[in-house]
Amino acid sequence: MEQVNLTVGNLSQRRNAIESQWNRFVTGSPFAKSNSIREDIMSSWQRSAQHIPPRQVYAPLDDEYSTLHRWKESQLCLAAQREQEQMMQLASEGELVAAIADPQGRLLWTFSSRHMRSRAESVHFTAGGRWDEASVGTNAVGLALKLRRSVTVFSSEHYMPFVHDWVCYAAPITHPQSGEVVGVLDMSTTWNRHTPLGQAAVTELARAIGRCLPQNLPRAELEIHALGQPRILFRGKPLNLPMRQVEILCLLALNPQGLTLEGFHAALYGDLPVSTTTLKAELSHLRRLLDGKIGSRPYRLQMPVWADFIQVWQALRRQQGTTAFSLYRGSFLPQSVSPELEEWRHCIDAVMGRALESCQDPHVLMEKLCHSTSGSELVRERLAELMTT
Repeated sequence: MEQVNLTVGNLSQRRNAIESQWNRFVTGSPFAKSNSIREDIMSSWQRSAQHIPPRQVYAPLDDEYSTLHRWKESQLCLAAQREQEQMMQLASEGELVAAIADPQGRLLWTFSSRHMRSRAESVHFTAGGRWDEASVGTNAVGLALKLRRSVTVFSSEHYMPFVHDWVCYAAPITHPQSGEVVGVLDMSTTWNRHTPLGQAAVTELARAIGRCLPQNLPRAELEIHALGQPRILFRGKPLNLPMRQVEILCLLALNPQGLTLEGFHAALYGDLPVSTTTLKAELSHLRRLLDGKIGSRPYRLQMPVWADFIQVWQALRRQQGTTAFSLYRGSFLPQSVSPELEEWRHCIDAVMGRALESCQDPHVLMEKLCHSTSGSELVRERLAELMTT
């Protein structure tokens, strides 16, 4: 832990020691015997080295207009309103830049003091800047998301040299009921202004923002429930869609890399005598409903998406039966005759059946039986087997 009384001289010594170890790391030289590099920083350096060379001069930057729109539509914007004045005052008085990022590490809102404004702008520590670990290596925003806890990243602990003059304090903004990390609060300044009180202040502000989040928080901008009774939510509000458009959204969720018009047509209609013009019309209608968030050439979703069938499949593959049972509400779009969706339905049902057969916990089965809307007969049979053995 840092000493409470940190002089510039002490900070300079620490900065030089870390800089020396960073140079050794990026050049592949053996480390000197030293306790100057924390384990979480070293692990982050190693992950960063797999993604990017330390030669960038600023973070990737998304479009300012779309970022502003995303911020205004986010639950974080509403939750942070009560704390923004205090954050701006702290930033001004402490010569800081304050920022709030989404769960992907994209900065949605920032406020800079005069001391930090030009520094922040030069490295894209501004709204739209992408500060996840894969984009810029070790930094406080990315590390807080990775570790799901408050962090301080000092000077050359950053992987990229363009922020070696910074010290950054970050804390995840966590939903108090679900425990979901919905964003990150960060406050940063120059290394010679470092104080151990910075992390504590940021942690408390992040908790205050979390307490203002709505109780029922959307899982993503687009939420697809297609196991059992289909249900679509866009920005937390239900969309009443016909089955064909639900199928289209499911195919887009299953193909994040995108689909060509011909590939989309084959996946959705198979050999049915339906023209590509009809598919284009369906996609255009959906695009209007989703505020233009469907791209073309190839067709793809341009927003965060959560889908229950994808979550169930991932849980089954990781052998997390309890998680899969909690999400499973019935077969995946049982009325659909889309070739690709039919194949996914058979796969999910088959693997879910095997997971059910191997389940040894009557409590899990009873919980599933109490909340199931379909497939209850299989659960009853398995529960009866356990009770008679």
